[in-house]
Amino acid sequence: MRNGGAAGLSRVLGVDIGATSTRVRLVADGAVVSDATAASASLTAVGRERAAAVLDELLTGLPALGGPLDAVCAGAAGSRTARDTDDFLRARLAPITRSGDVLVVDDASLVLPAAGLVSGVAVICGTGSIATGIWNGGEAWAGGWGYLLGDEGSGYWIVRAAIRALLARRAGGLPPGELGTCLLGAAGAADLDALRGEFYRIPEPGNWARHAPAILACSDSEVAGLVRMAADALAGLAAQVAGRLEAVGAPVVLAGGLMTNDRLSAATAAAVGAALPASPVRVLREPPVAGAVRLAEAAAASRP
Repeated sequence: MRNGGAAGLSRVLGVDIGATSTRVRLVADGAVVSDATAASASLTAVGRERAAAVLDELLTGLPALGGPLDAVCAGAAGSRTARDTDDFLRARLAPITRSGDVLVVDDASLVLPAAGLVSGVAVICGTGSIATGIWNGGEAWAGGWGYLLGDEGSGYWIVRAAIRALLARRAGGLPPGELGTCLLGAAGAADLDALRGEFYRIPEPGNWARHAPAILACSDSEVAGLVRMAADALAGLAAQVAGRLEAVGAPVVLAGGLMTNDRLSAATAAAVGAALPASPVRVLREPPVAGAVRLAEAAAASRP
């Protein structure tokens, strides 16, 4: 790895920009110096002005290390579809680097390096959902189209499906049951009409995905079906990527905020195992920002 500064330390920064939060990790000579989290700095989620303010806050809070960084890697949600994300991030991160180069990837691309892998399939489920993979030099991805067009199995998708189930119950003359109690309580809504109105009034996915854990913890019989459908949808994304790459036996890593939920992660692992029986499946235990750090370290090491 390239060394910089009088102390001979390598200095890299990893940035993980999700739809609901941003995490940065500063590493010097392999040791974590600073690890901070703030609101989302995603252009697609919060807009340019808010994203710039969040990044400025995080960068201002970094400790001084006596010189510019050797490399920076930023994984950003929506970077595949929001083409101005690259320019936006490089303009703010290049000034703190030695070379001026900043590696920008989709946040999903952080999962495999965070798991210590150079190839395989990653399935990310949080506010949204996406699968990506690298195998034999090829790359593919599935999903990641956003809450209006996709995000199957995601936190937003689960909450929307639960609201639909409650509306269907009412249309059929049935009571809302435990599912209604769980969701109305989590959302702080007085009744189903109020919940439906709020859903249209504030449609941003992060506002609703945060209620997914309450639904997953609910004992209502409907939830088992929702979990199964979500798991099957996520397994379908993994199977699409593996099929496009002809990646028979490729390891599959499950990541994202909702994969910390034992109920959903177990169902998803089982569904992926059924869809890709030759592939070992595991849940990511490291934070994705660790993948950004490893990519930054590799970038620094590749420079003379």
